Amino acid sequence: MICQQHLSVIADRVIALFLSDNDDTPEQINLFLSYASSFGQFTQLRSLSLLSICSYGTLMKILNDCQYLSNLSHLNIYCNYLRYNPVDLQLIINSIWSLPKLIQCDYRIRTDIENFFIITRKISLSLESVYINTNKIRLDNINELFNYTPHLKRLFLSLDSIDHPYISYYTPLTLSTLADLKLHVHNVSDAIIKGFFKNIMPNLYRLDIKLSSNLIKGHQWEQIICNYLPKLEIFRLRMITPSFIQNIEKHADELINSFRTPFWINEHEWFVRCFVREDTLYLYTLSETFYYNDYEFPHSFKSTYPHDYHQKFYNNIINIYDDTFFHQSISSDIHLPNINSLWIKFPINHKFWSIVSSLNRLKSLTVSSYDDIYNSQFQVLLDRAPNLRHLDIRQDKSLTLQMSSFQYINASVHQLDLRNCNHYFTADECITLSRSPLAVQCEVLSILVDNRESIIYLVKNMINLRSLSLNVKFEEKKSSGFFTWLWKRDPSLDENIENKDIVQWLKDRLSSTCLIKKNQTRLTVF
Repeated sequence: MICQQHLSVIADRVIALFLSDNDDTPEQINLFLSYASSFGQFTQLRSLSLLSICSYGTLMKILNDCQYLSNLSHLNIYCNYLRYNPVDLQLIINSIWSLPKLIQCDYRIRTDIENFFIITRKISLSLESVYINTNKIRLDNINELFNYTPHLKRLFLSLDSIDHPYISYYTPLTLSTLADLKLHVHNVSDAIIKGFFKNIMPNLYRLDIKLSSNLIKGHQWEQIICNYLPKLEIFRLRMITPSFIQNIEKHADELINSFRTPFWINEHEWFVRCFVREDTLYLYTLSETFYYNDYEFPHSFKSTYPHDYHQKFYNNIINIYDDTFFHQSISSDIHLPNINSLWIKFPINHKFWSIVSSLNRLKSLTVSSYDDIYNSQFQVLLDRAPNLRHLDIRQDKSLTLQMSSFQYINASVHQLDLRNCNHYFTADECITLSRSPLAVQCEVLSILVDNRESIIYLVKNMINLRSLSLNVKFEEKKSSGFFTWLWKRDPSLDENIENKDIVQWLKDRLSSTCLIKKNQTRLTVF
């Protein structure tokens, strides 16, 4: 309605625009473009965000239109998958660097093969902030990036040497404008890391660096900062060791003691915490919020901050992705008050409620191995999670689906994921589901069905539903060492009608306001 009736009137006053083609809003970008034939009419547009845009043609059309927007200063492009074509990616990046007034760019385009950022061949005199979040940059390409973006003030990137044969001779250019650098380092030797900062950024004010396989000790960092980063005020560090270090506790002691000098403790008050989990050693500055998402608690803690205590660490555990997490040996004084995402297996361990006393922050819950005998535990979980948004119910293949699990009540749940129940819902089960308290309020449903008539019933009877994702039933056939996936015929239809026609079949039976999107394994009705 807004696009049809008002867009032409307000277009020249819009200053920010966010468009998304994710599962909740499929085809939104193309629908918007059908009403706004050109982005050139958004003459006051300052910020443009494109989420899940995976069409090269659509993206290039938008970028070409943006060349004429004299006020566009912020651009965010997020795409989890784009078919890899070096020429196409080069054109995308060149188009971004050609935008005349662009100040900030957040570039997150994942490709199907290549994971390295292709350096632009256009000079941008306006770009000051560049965030390259999904692609690594080769160390030997840094100088090119600096040459084509000479006024950079803020930069976020992942660095990788990829064993370049001449990388030991690499000398970085000086970039005196750079004040804020966030760096994730892969496959780069300690010597090259130290050399990277030499004369490269004399005015750097803030450094946030993560080393995935290096341990640079405190006195070495002290030399780097004193010699090459004289204006550094904010320093955030994360380091993770490679596995299989001998005498790892001894290494942990030596490492943290190297950060106990007056430089760290007195001059800057940059405190660090170090801990060991199995054969992995972690060290990070306390100014850096470290969200621990591993499957076990650390074995030991060490800290240079005199008032540090372990509960500060546990306060930052917000996601638990292992359903056996609470089966490990856990001290009674450990509490996890800020859980945001939780995966838990029934029966719930008796230690759980003493460790997780509050679920007020819980937004996403995954439960597995549910059975009717645990119905009281399930309802208690829902009762104590007033802000729960997403519920994922999973079932082991050895257990049958319990339809009673949908009779529970939680007013905040609006997304229901049943794809991992190992069960294809029949028509009768879909009827029962659609009448259950959890489904009545559901806005986004993901499910497996064995009868396409059930799709019609779900769409027409779940009154709050806005997005329905369905996995089409498959048969598995093994041939010549490869798996070939075949559409299975739907017995509810004439035998001559195959599932490849399901999109048209649904269009004939659903409202014209419904959008239907199909890939090899999933249908989405919106």
